[in-house]
Amino acid sequence: MTKMLTVNIETGGVNENEAKEWVTELTNVYADMEIEDVNVSGNKISFKAGFSGMEDTEPEDVKMKIDEYLTMNEAFEAKSVSIK
Repeated sequence: MTKMLTVNIETGGVNENEAKEWVTELTNVYADMEIEDVNVSGNKISFKAGFSGMEDTEPEDVKMKIDEYLTMNEAFEAKSVSIK
């Protein structure tokens, strides 16, 4: 079973379609990452993320990948990233 964590990204404003495409690309870059329940609203992107088959995923594991991908693909300004 995959442990899923809730990711919230506060932005300076984002286009809904571009944000959803960014999340989809995140799963293409990190093939072992699973994403579900994507929601884009105003200045916030939220989704659940985990790694295939891993039950011991920690928030830091997911944050590292998201921070890395934000650096590679600057589709929007991320003001803060929280993972629970």
